[in-house]
Amino acid sequence: MQKKILRLAVGLLFASALFSVTACAQDDDPDWRMTGANAGQSGSKKGESAFTPENISANFKLLWKLKLGQPSNGARSFSEPLLAARLINGQGFKDLVYWSSADTLFAVDYELGALVWKKQYDMSAVKTASGCEVSSLSVTMEPPLVINFRARRQRPPGTPRPPDPPPAKASERKLGVAPGGGYFGFKGIYVLTPDGMLHEQVITTGADFAPPVKFLPAPGASAYGLNFADRTIYSSTGRDCSGVPNGAWAIDFAAGDYQVKSYDTEKLHPLSLTGPVITPQGNSLLVTGTGTSDATAGVYASSVVSLSKDMKVQDWYTPKGGMASYESVSPVTFTYKDKQFVIAPGKDGGLTLLDAASLGGADHQTPLFETAPFAKTGEKHGWDGFATWEDKDGTLWVFASVSTGITLSDGGLKPTTHGGVVAFKADDANGKVTLNPVWVSGDMINPAPPRVVNGIAIALAGGDSSTHAQLHILNAATGAELYSSKDEIPAYTQLSGVSVGDSHVFFTDHDNVLYSFGIALEH
Repeated sequence: MQKKILRLAVGLLFASALFSVTACAQDDDPDWRMTGANAGQSGSKKGESAFTPENISANFKLLWKLKLGQPSNGARSFSEPLLAARLINGQGFKDLVYWSSADTLFAVDYELGALVWKKQYDMSAVKTASGCEVSSLSVTMEPPLVINFRARRQRPPGTPRPPDPPPAKASERKLGVAPGGGYFGFKGIYVLTPDGMLHEQVITTGADFAPPVKFLPAPGASAYGLNFADRTIYSSTGRDCSGVPNGAWAIDFAAGDYQVKSYDTEKLHPLSLTGPVITPQGNSLLVTGTGTSDATAGVYASSVVSLSKDMKVQDWYTPKGGMASYESVSPVTFTYKDKQFVIAPGKDGGLTLLDAASLGGADHQTPLFETAPFAKTGEKHGWDGFATWEDKDGTLWVFASVSTGITLSDGGLKPTTHGGVVAFKADDANGKVTLNPVWVSGDMINPAPPRVVNGIAIALAGGDSSTHAQLHILNAATGAELYSSKDEIPAYTQLSGVSVGDSHVFFTDHDNVLYSFGIALEH
């Protein structure tokens, strides 16, 4: 019976793949398959044409909320809902939002706010030290397939088309490897459990696609997020848990033998709670914490480090005068005018613009541009993040969430007490890109990394144990507030990222309640 269900699930995957590939060819791509929308974690995406200032002001609202399991009593870990739309399962067409608790992956119909399936992992045998717990499993999905149906392979006249390989039997399927049987290798969603094993679930049903494989060397390692690029899944560790070295990890699916490579930061803690950020060239980027550098071991403190595909240090950037005091921060990487850039933290909450091909120049300390500091010297930043957006005129914008008081006051900008979001507009006159502050949001407590779609900036003020969260929708070019959730979110969030798709905004609070705000679908 189980084999029949799994065969049905895989068959439905092929149908949903065709539908999804067709949908992804449109301007409005509803999916949010990785943290920050893509492997570069840019925090922005094209489409979402319904998100206009007029629609937001008139129609944006709380659509539904749903409690998913019981919250963890241990240390909090980062989480962000993921989205896959236009799927087909035994119940028909489904638009799904995925989120995980400490031991369960949930799939919810995001139009109805109803649970579709859940997959629980038995971690009762895993002994986890205090402070090494995870409140949410690390989850990611592959980017959607892009298929050119018009492309034809050139064959000699009279040569028949070679047959497709037969689909693999259920007992022969391997994690991350397409089951065969035609074009559609669209598979599933990947989950890293506390025992260090990487699982693949069928995206439409939650069934096990293939046996899990070992990723991290020991249980209870407390991984930081997952990222996916070019048949490789990446993660990082940094809590000194279970004897697992601090650093970055990569598991390669291409050869099918699941080689794991790693970069050891020794006593330094990676600050990237969302996992390494990946460039189109296949380099992974992470920010390291304070400590002692060791150039002979390739360890650089308070730096942005670039690793090659084999997890060897290729380049690094260390700010002159040191980096601000960050507890958690990730860079972003993006393409602008055919060049790959990186936005990274600098001194006292300032930003640095780096060339991805040469992070800090010959001396590893010279950025392309560095903004003035915009936080008090010595202030500790709990969790900061960035987003980039290119507007319809081709102008680059950069957004930063700041978890401590903002000190900018020139040009009519207003300082904040606790934190907020700062927007910068790029000027690339004479071939040099500079970033100039344009607006500062209202005061926010523990803002999540911003998200930007169709000229709309989305800022979640997470609050704290004495202040509830608030969702703010802002005009990305001016900072004008278009919507505020006010008192609609009774709890605070903690290390909860925001995802956007199909005119919806998703996040979870500290009590494991999944929220959907947005513009209701007309039935």
